[in-house]
Amino acid sequence: MRCFWLMFFIGPGWLYAAAPAAADASQQVLVMLHLPAAHFRPGETYGGSYAERQGKGARRRIASELAHDFGLTLVSDWPMPDLGVDCYVMLVPEGRTPAEVAQTMSKDKRAEWVQPMNTFHTLTSSASTSAASMSTDSLQALQPSMRQWHLDELHKTSTGRGVRVAIVDSGVDAAHPDLAGRITVVENFVDASPFAAESHGTAVAGIIGARADDGARTVGIAPQAGLLALRACWEAAAGRTLCNSFSLAKALQFAIHSDAQVINLSLAGPEDRLLASLVDIALKHGSTIVSAFDARMDGGGFPASHPGVLAVEDAASRSNDDPRKVLFAPGDDVPSAAPGARWGFVSGSSFAAAHVAGMVALVRELSPATTMRDAGAWARLPPGSADGPAGSIDACATLRRAAPNMNCNASPGIGHPAQASW
Repeated sequence: MRCFWLMFFIGPGWLYAAAPAAADASQQVLVMLHLPAAHFRPGETYGGSYAERQGKGARRRIASELAHDFGLTLVSDWPMPDLGVDCYVMLVPEGRTPAEVAQTMSKDKRAEWVQPMNTFHTLTSSASTSAASMSTDSLQALQPSMRQWHLDELHKTSTGRGVRVAIVDSGVDAAHPDLAGRITVVENFVDASPFAAESHGTAVAGIIGARADDGARTVGIAPQAGLLALRACWEAAAGRTLCNSFSLAKALQFAIHSDAQVINLSLAGPEDRLLASLVDIALKHGSTIVSAFDARMDGGGFPASHPGVLAVEDAASRSNDDPRKVLFAPGDDVPSAAPGARWGFVSGSSFAAAHVAGMVALVRELSPATTMRDAGAWARLPPGSADGPAGSIDACATLRRAAPNMNCNASPGIGHPAQASW
């Protein structure tokens, strides 16, 4: 994929747009321009043939005309072939709102649709992260997944081998001792800054797929899954990680074309037409999408509220008691990787979602066609269980549905059928 920085005509000459896509997001709109049907597009790649480049040039000219006609600045663009559009970022001048501009521009027949740029946030508690330098001490005994999920027993049956997990998040430290050799792809979709190893993405990656051997201080839920580190978020401040519609859309497009079987989105925000359309495409392709549930937002926020997406909340501080809609997983005081050969304890629904993404990878190794999208079909712990709060995921019983003969300490009396309708 390529991202183009575009120019538009104003006054006597051509000027480069100066605003990066991640900056000034609150004053940006996304403009979709229609692509011709696939059989009319001779190029097989984003580079395409001469005729295809001509088509892209024509769409850029239309985008420039739209920017000029509506008094906007054209910032960036990206092809979204699965949706049949090219997506253009335009900056709205001060004194006008993106919502107003999007509503007006949507009436222009040159545009497929127009929407404001939305901002998304990760879900961590204020008590998260207390980083420590490298040491020989193992933290595995402190992992909730070891105590509550009997992770060592799960790994006798499945490790997530061969399952591709896309981590759409802030930058992952691929050189971290617990993640060395575990990251198969690293991509940066944040235009405003170069790739950086950041706390949230590194912790999420460690929970999902840290390596499992004697030298690792922590072990991932799926230690042999293939991890795609797709940076679509950035650290705006300590403990504050943000993303936007454009960066997330580019990462989702990449995950779809990389055939990611699991896509982890430890974030939440407002409803977003572009992202919803890409989520639907990913679901159609057979991906399982896992998202963090934000109790402060209606329906848990998007994408947790989107049909087909697994919504996950930290079991220790859960606010939703409907197991048909929300999964409850460990997310409190979880030891995980931190940038620079460090480790920390993290809390929040972001990290509960990472546990579930790893669990999906374990099941999909054994049953690749099983998408596990029905939250109500997951096995749950009964009241009084020593393995966690009632209603939380019973990991052993869940994995046993894909491997009926496995030896695992599943809680008795879970009240679920032996075979889930995933």
